[in-house]
Amino acid sequence: MLSLYRNDFPSSRHELAQALDKALHRFVPKGGSVVDVRARVFPYLDEIVMNFDGTRFDSSPPIPSPPVDQTKPALEAALVTLSARNVSIRGLPLNLRMEAHDVVLHKGMDTNGEAMLLWHTARDGQLAISLGQVELEKAIAQIAAREAGRHGIVLEQVRLAIRARGPRSLALDLHLQARKFLLRARIDISGQIDIDESFATKILLKCKSDGAIGSLACNALNPVFERLKNKSFSFASLPFGEIQVRDVRLAVANTVELTADFGS
Repeated sequence: MLSLYRNDFPSSRHELAQALDKALHRFVPKGGSVVDVRARVFPYLDEIVMNFDGTRFDSSPPIPSPPVDQTKPALEAALVTLSARNVSIRGLPLNLRMEAHDVVLHKGMDTNGEAMLLWHTARDGQLAISLGQVELEKAIAQIAAREAGRHGIVLEQVRLAIRARGPRSLALDLHLQARKFLLRARIDISGQIDIDESFATKILLKCKSDGAIGSLACNALNPVFERLKNKSFSFASLPFGEIQVRDVRLAVANTVELTADFGS
């Protein structure tokens, strides 16, 4: 769902491009246009192109109000693409790309009486999210160092290793060397991420250490990890009209990549 922040729905390709660009700029802090709409006969679009490359997201996007009434067909797009290379989400560097074919978009009105655009169906599509292991290690080191510094702890080393266990499973090992005054400790965090046949994700993490500083850290982290174990996230429950996830795959090399195939 995307609120267009206007009372009427766009009636031309140019109006649609302007409305989409204005709406997306509310949570995409990037200069210049981020949307290009290509069409020979409106409302039958050849392509909608969104480009968020190089954007840094430091806050969550606004949550739009749900439509107040039944939605109606508004647009058809032969192709919808999204490129988000070298973006940062709250300090986490990643790449994202999405491509969908034969997309049907609906229109509606939100509780403020403003026009909304809703993704209703797509013949097929693919979403891929990737993170470099080196970049992820650096991001974890920065975040961990910042948090540890609040308690007078210095992180001297952070090492991350991720390996595939199967097409929908991966294991990770995170090793941290910490120091407070003259005391040193090694903190080891091991984990596993699994996606089952219904596309529900389970995360298992465990912390262990042999030092006093590390024991304090693990005593604080393990209850959090235990609560996380009892929660799951399902890709199949994504709220995109009649679009459903058909397959999810994980791959590990220099990057960790999640690929999801979807369609109606």
